[in-house]
Amino acid sequence: MNNIKTGVLLIEILMAITLGMFIYDSAQAQVDDALKDMSSRQIEAFNSNFSSYEAEQIGSQVKSLLGRLIANANTYETEPSKVPTVIIADQVADDYDEYKNNNSISYTESNAQANGNYIINLATIRNHISIKHMYYVEFGYSEDGLIDSVIIYYDTDTMKN
Repeated sequence: MNNIKTGVLLIEILMAITLGMFIYDSAQAQVDDALKDMSSRQIEAFNSNFSSYEAEQIGSQVKSLLGRLIANANTYETEPSKVPTVIIADQVADDYDEYKNNNSISYTESNAQANGNYIINLATIRNHISIKHMYYVEFGYSEDGLIDSVIIYYDTDTMKN
């Protein structure tokens, strides 16, 4: 009889431990999901600083975008992965590599990782943007979803009066 009580007690203890492990695993999965959601919310918040500028924009809006990029560079000066490369081109290319490899496309690049004068370069570019020209803005994204490049190109035939 004593052995039966001991066996039942042992089974109850094992069931309690198993239940505890199940509850712990479920709670840990919820915490992990919450951390992932927080990360995607942070990415969304970061990208929302710029995403409204995607598509065709008048020069004054492009100047505003460049101002935001300058402020962003000041905020994240110690986190270069959050400072997008900016390319100003005279025509559109299919992707970032085409700008670098196509000799018929003239472009200016400002890259925080490679260029210590990133903010100065953006300010110079901003000063040369014509408020009457129409520009097109598009973004490139890193693997984690952050905007990591901003491509601005213009058509010399488009002018706002």
